[in-house]
Amino acid sequence: MVRISPDVGRNRINIELRGVVTNADFASADEQLTSALSRLRAPVDVLSDIRELEAVDDDVLEGFRVLGGKLGTFGVRKVVRVVGKSAKAAVHMERLSRGLKNHAAHLAFSMEEVEAVFGK
Repeated sequence: MVRISPDVGRNRINIELRGVVTNADFASADEQLTSALSRLRAPVDVLSDIRELEAVDDDVLEGFRVLGGKLGTFGVRKVVRVVGKSAKAAVHMERLSRGLKNHAAHLAFSMEEVEAVFGK
């Protein structure tokens, strides 16, 4: 599952990935991102919550690249990835992020750490 929503008060995009992410999950992800960005001002902070992500198939990596590229074009200030205990998923997402401009992520293990990194 992929869920993308704006946090207007914090000028932040919240991205939640859960379970096993497939190509079908990206059918609405682009629309969700476009809708969320229309409610925010550039540059945005990005909170990527992968605590409940079980697996990412290699064939969905292009979907992540497209979303990351769209975010990069819009403007990204800071990215924080909440990894919890999903080390394998964290490694997958970190590899993907390396290829995206201005998308290097700080890692956090709890929502408290997220807010400390964002400084809010």
